[in-house]
Amino acid sequence: MLAVILALTACKKNETSSSTPTNQTSGTALPLKATAYIANNYPDAAITYYLTITNGPADYLVTLNTTEELAFNKAGDFLGRGENFHGGKPGDSIPCPGGGNGHHGGGIPVDSLPALLVNYVTANYSGFTIRHAEFDSICFNGLVVEVMLFKAGSEPVKLFFDPTGNYLMLANRTLYADVPQAVKDYVSANYAGYKAAGKAEKLTLADNSIQYNIFLDLAKTRKTARIDANGVFVCEQAGNGHGGNGDPGGHHGGIPVDSLPAAITGYITSSFAGYTIRHAEFDSLCPNGRVYEITIDKMMTPPVELYFDLATVFLMRADQVRAGDLPQAVKASISSGYTGFFPMKTEKLTLADGSVQYLVDLSKPHTMKTVRFAADGTVICER
Repeated sequence: MLAVILALTACKKNETSSSTPTNQTSGTALPLKATAYIANNYPDAAITYYLTITNGPADYLVTLNTTEELAFNKAGDFLGRGENFHGGKPGDSIPCPGGGNGHHGGGIPVDSLPALLVNYVTANYSGFTIRHAEFDSICFNGLVVEVMLFKAGSEPVKLFFDPTGNYLMLANRTLYADVPQAVKDYVSANYAGYKAAGKAEKLTLADNSIQYNIFLDLAKTRKTARIDANGVFVCEQAGNGHGGNGDPGGHHGGIPVDSLPAAITGYITSSFAGYTIRHAEFDSLCPNGRVYEITIDKMMTPPVELYFDLATVFLMRADQVRAGDLPQAVKASISSGYTGFFPMKTEKLTLADGSVQYLVDLSKPHTMKTVRFAADGTVICER
């Protein structure tokens, strides 16, 4: 159990320094050198989970919420793209809270993406496959759809579209050292004391103009500044990644807490006295479709996730439970229908009408699913 706890804390590259493990004697804990490499070179992404590997060319395979896969050795040295290091026997699969699997991170089923978006990809990125899509909230565009494209032998491509499928921009990671001097001058003049991540995002907009996302860190404060190629400030968000939110370490899909609809904040104030909103994001939750996901907590109390539809009507609350405490009917359904998978995260859903369902993140090497069960073990939907 200790090994798993240490490994989980090592995942949280986007959270405050209090999550940094003080002891990494366990062979399953992702080395801090690896998490530091990801924070510096993939500042726009978050770790979803990683696998320990034995008798292979790599010791760890890390999957990001963009579905990119990275390989590291025991010392935490980066070896290359993970798909080139699949030899060996998979060991532990360690989930990382806040990653992009399943219902978390705003994942959108690829087959439900707008036709306009799919047609754009087909026409402009021949041979590429849409492997991942999620909602995001980025300044100044607001709600967007982020799409990751993959093609064997090519670097992944990240595109942004508005919710109806209109193309907005292409995002490429680039060295901060290579951004225009005017951008660096703006950062130096306006973010004294902040350290810029080694990589920035170069944004090529639909009109071919260029902007940059600069990922900044000062102690426990993280910001993303969007600046055009001439050094003109565009906008700023809290946290690394895109979506600003109420905690120090933003990640994809975040919504600034102070911009949440009054109906949602009012419901939380009246129904959850003493709780604080820690994070808010758009999500796509089967079978509900697009929803608000709100994480709340209070001192000495486990966090609670609340879901609201886009009309701000309360749908359900989600409380984390142990896999061993799932109803026997749900366990049996997992055993019979998902051979080789094991539960990583399990949640009890209490719907607005008082009925109970269960949401289970299932994993086996290189494959993850999120399945929603009725209390009698019936599969409601799967992603």
